[in-house]
Amino acid sequence: MVTKKSRLWTLAALTVAVTGFSSCLKNSNPEPQKPVTYVAFVNSLATTFGADIFLDGTKITTKEIKFGEAAGQVFNPKSYKFDFKKYGADSMLATVTALFDTSRYNTIILYGDKTDGAHIHRIRESWSNPATDKANVRFFNLMPGSPAVDLFIGGTKVFSSRQYEDFETGQYDTFTPAAEGSHVVVAKDAAGTEIAIDNNSVTLARGGFYNIYLQGVTGTTTGDLKPRIRIMAYQ
Repeated sequence: MVTKKSRLWTLAALTVAVTGFSSCLKNSNPEPQKPVTYVAFVNSLATTFGADIFLDGTKITTKEIKFGEAAGQVFNPKSYKFDFKKYGADSMLATVTALFDTSRYNTIILYGDKTDGAHIHRIRESWSNPATDKANVRFFNLMPGSPAVDLFIGGTKVFSSRQYEDFETGQYDTFTPAAEGSHVVVAKDAAGTEIAIDNNSVTLARGGFYNIYLQGVTGTTTGDLKPRIRIMAYQ
C-alpha cells in the first residue's frame, strides 16, 4: 500500500534527483515541520526547442527542460506565477498563476506544438481511493491532431477512444486500476493501427501511481518528435 508518508518521501526524492533548478530558490532538505508544496513539471510541448521555467519573474532552471522531460521541486506554499519560456530566449510559451497549498502535490503539464500553440494543464493531486492490490494509472493524449486512441497495457485495453485535450475539464485526472507487473504499453487508433508504443517493458508496482503520455507530432516518422509513449512514475 502506498501511504501518504511514502508518497511524500518518494516525490521529495524525485526533487532531489532533478537537476536544472537554481540552488538559491531550492529547499532540497526541508525541515519536517516546515510546510511545503510539491510541483512536478512535464514538458510535452512538441517542439525542437526546450523550455526555461520562471517563478514570479525569476528564472529557476539552469538547464534546458527538453521535450519529453520532467522535473520536480519543493516550494513554500503560497500563490505563484510560473512562466514557461522558449529556452534561451525571452519568448513566452505559456503561464499559470495559482495557489499551491500546503502538503499538496501538483502536476503542471506544458503541451501543444508549433501549430496548436502552447497550453498548460494543472492537476491538484488528491490520491483519493487508490487501488492497493493493483497499480494506479492515468492516460493523457498530448499529441495535437492525433485520432482518438485506445491504450493497451500488456494487451489489455485500459482506456478507450481518448481524444487530444479531452482531459481539459479534469475528468481524466483520476487514476484507474491496472494490473501490476511488466508490460508493453501501446496506443492504437479505432482501426487497431499502432500509433505509438513503449518498446521498453514497464514495470507497474502494486499501489504505485503512473502517468502515461502520448506525445509527439502526428505524421512524423523519425527523430525526437516521432509519436511515442512516455511513462512517469510517482512512486
